[in-house]
Parts: sequence; structure tokens; C-alpha cells
Amino acid sequence: LEDDELKQIDEKLHDRRLVQAVVARKGPLVGRTAAQVGFRTRYGAAVIAVHREGTRVQDHPGNIKLQAGDVLLLEAGPTFISRNTDNQQSFALISEVKDSKPPRLNKLIPALLLILTMLIIVAIGPVLFPDQNMSSLLVVGLLTSIIMVCFNILSQQECRDAVNWTVYVTIACAFGIGTAMTNSGLAGVIADGLVSVGNAIGMGHAGLYGAVYLATVIISNIVTNTAAAALMFPIAIDAAQQVGADEKLMSYNLMLAASASFMTPFGYTTNLLIYGPGGYKAKDFLYMGTPMQVILWILTTIILSNTTVPWWVSWLWTFVLFLSICLIFVCPAYVRSTFNRAKNASQQMTELGGLHEEKKE
Repeated sequence: LEDDELKQIDEKLHDRRLVQAVVARKGPLVGRTAAQVGFRTRYGAAVIAVHREGTRVQDHPGNIKLQAGDVLLLEAGPTFISRNTDNQQSFALISEVKDSKPPRLNKLIPALLLILTMLIIVAIGPVLFPDQNMSSLLVVGLLTSIIMVCFNILSQQECRDAVNWTVYVTIACAFGIGTAMTNSGLAGVIADGLVSVGNAIGMGHAGLYGAVYLATVIISNIVTNTAAAALMFPIAIDAAQQVGADEKLMSYNLMLAASASFMTPFGYTTNLLIYGPGGYKAKDFLYMGTPMQVILWILTTIILSNTTVPWWVSWLWTFVLFLSICLIFVCPAYVRSTFNRAKNASQQMTELGGLHEEKKE
């Protein structure tokens, strides 16, 4: 594909993206080349490659005679998809390749300067301007985003796409449910149950911290961590007030428990990111996540219950936890893998030696 074909597309460079289109069974594209139908002029897109029966056709895209079922890789703008989604005569299916927009490297330096300026203002703003609301990351972040849109560093569509409405709706619903639980008295009932469990354990405030941590972890591994924190916050604070526990420590306990979503692939966004591409299964998260969950549960309860312990002790325990997980799970697997490779190499050397002896005879 020649560069001038791409330059003549009537779309801004940063609005273009890769699109996959399947040639319809009967239509103006079948039996003709992209050059013959005037593809760029007619559809406002450029053909980059053609795949046929799962294999790329090794020829200039403009010279390939298209057949029904061919998959075309196109460079096009957003208007191509909106114009041709219902165009069943030409394309049987159209889909955008995710995250295929070209990077705007010429905007990298301005973007970095704006972000650096934002962080500096948030860090030193309260010191230099104590009477101004310069410490709010939300306000400064919004202003930075507006400046980026004005200077074309971000497009308006990118700003809209960056808003994950599903997460916001889930969090909003969780706050609503939490308020309803508080007003209806359900939060108090659940808090009474947690206090009873904590007292039954006979460990004072540590028992309550452990019970709240466990309940929050269970919820956090099913829904998002933010929703779990919003649901459990009124319950945890109510329970802390009943037994006279430190509400700040209870908040720390809730924060740590809600963020410890290691046992399922659905508990946190990063779990889902590696779940498919890494070829993992749900049992893999249980295998690795459950011991980490139990150890963090115990350590968090111990640390929060002993406020006289120096802060560096928690860092030391965290380091020991990391080494323990490596020794228990990672190192044995690495040793087994190394041993198997050495064993296979030894067998291959033995077989080669036997063949060599046979040739000598």
C-alpha cells in the first residue's frame, strides 16, 4: 500500500484506527480489486492487507481480486464504521481493532509537561496557597484534561471513552445500598453479628478486625473493591463504635481488605487483564491467591491490633511474606522446571551417544 493512499483519507490522523471488514457474498467488491472499485474514494478507507481462509494474501492490496469472505484490514476513521455498519451489500461484518489508533508522539512532551505541572501544583499548592483549593487532585486533574483537549493532545471522543460508566454506576449503587442498610438498621444488625464473632474469638479488638477483614475480602472477590468498601464501611464503623475500637484503624483494615482481591479473576481489573492473555484458570487464582489472602489477613490483624509496634516492623513482615510466597510456590516450580530440562537434555545426550556408538560398529 502506497503512502499517498493513506494521506488522502478524509480523516484526521489521530482519529484513524484499524478496522476489519468481511466482504459480503454478493456485492460490488466480489471479483474486483480495490483499485477498480475506487475503494478509498468510495468508502473513505485504505486497504492495508487481505486475509483469505486464515492466510494473508501476499500481494499488493490494491491488485488483489476480492472474494466473498475475504477479511480486509483497513485504516479508516470513525465515520467509516457509522456509514457502513448497515451496508450489507458490501460488507457482511465490520469491527474495529481495539487500541489501534496511531500514537501522537509529537504531543508527548507537552503532555508530560502538563502532567508534571499538575503533580507539582498538587504537591506544593497547599503550602504556597493555603487559602486556595489547590490540593484537590480532582480539580487540578480536570483543568489539566481541559487544557489537553484545547491543545489537541486529547480528543473529545477519547475523553468520553475514558469514562468507565460501569464502574461509576456500580460504585454509586454500592453507596446507595450502604446508605439504605444504615437507615434500615441492617448495617447495625450485621455489625452486631461481627461484634459477636469477634467476642467469641476472645481476642478483643483483634477478633473484630479479623471478622470485618474476612467479610470484606469475601465481598471484594465477587464485586469490585470500591463497591465492597462502600458496602462494608457503615457496617465496619458501626461495629467499631460498639466495642470502642479506633475508627481510623478500622478504616485501614477495611481499605486493606477491599484491596486484597487475589482469589478470583473477577475481583480486580488487573486480574481480568491477565486472565485471558495469560491462559490462566480460576483455580490458578485460588492456588496462588488463597495463601496470600490468609497470610495478609493474619498480618493485617496483628499489625492493626498492636499500635505500639514500630512502623518498620510492618515493612519487615511484608518482606518476609514476599519471600515466603516465593519459596513456597515460585521456587519449587522453578526447581522442577530446571530439573526437567536437565533430565531431558541428559536423555538426548544419551541417545546421541548410543547412535554414535552404533555408527562406529
